[in-house]
Amino acid sequence: MQQPDQFEAPDKDFMIVALDLLSGLTEGLGGHIERLIVASNIMQLLYQSMQDPMPEVRQSSFALLGDLTKACFQHVLSCLPEFLPILGQNLNPEFISVCNNATWAIGEIAVKLGNEMHNYIPLFLTQLIAIINRPNTPKTLLENTAITLGRLGFVCPHDVAPHLQQFAQRWCMSLRNIRDNEEKDSAFRGMCNMIAVNPGGIVHDFIFFCDAVASWVSPRPDLKEQFVKILQGFKSQVGEEGWKRFTDQFPPPLRERMSQQYGV
Repeated sequence: MQQPDQFEAPDKDFMIVALDLLSGLTEGLGGHIERLIVASNIMQLLYQSMQDPMPEVRQSSFALLGDLTKACFQHVLSCLPEFLPILGQNLNPEFISVCNNATWAIGEIAVKLGNEMHNYIPLFLTQLIAIINRPNTPKTLLENTAITLGRLGFVCPHDVAPHLQQFAQRWCMSLRNIRDNEEKDSAFRGMCNMIAVNPGGIVHDFIFFCDAVASWVSPRPDLKEQFVKILQGFKSQVGEEGWKRFTDQFPPPLRERMSQQYGV
């Protein structure tokens, strides 16, 4: 016989399906989801599900958090002091999908929160650098980690740039193969901001930066301008002879692309 003061544990499969359905609705409705969020206790429930012992529940919770951040950030904003430490605690690559979604959500929050992300960066930075440098990290997690590091550098370059040398090479290698899109755009703007703050952090890996820049098919004009400024700045630092010696190391297609696209 059931005790009246005891509750039955929720069915985890139903929780996961519900979270995934809400993610789909949020993605589909965009800002229109806001009216449904206002009339619900979804943020309190999300706080609970983000701490569930089952990894699959946390994975779906972080996906929903990222989608809500994109669609109606005003409802996520007040929860960030509670939510962000939980995201930081889930940057464990042993649980790849959980880690991947937590990493992605951090990047989405950073873009919305701007330089107010400053106070939270210590919660994530060391783990993200460890993940990007970890051998055999799956491609999707590598790319998401690189994008999030770039986005943190975009909004808080002074916090992330001092660590640039620890991840620049792997960052460039991770993002050279992804297609032009919004996430890549904000990540590369972050890299440009970090190089402006700490140019010495990219010097040893500058060939990898050139290769990553060359992966763009059509960057926005203002981003392309930032690339040109960095490339020309490096060229003027080393001089014509030094630049020629440097570009002689490039594979011919890279040398050609740098010359055609960026005039260096």
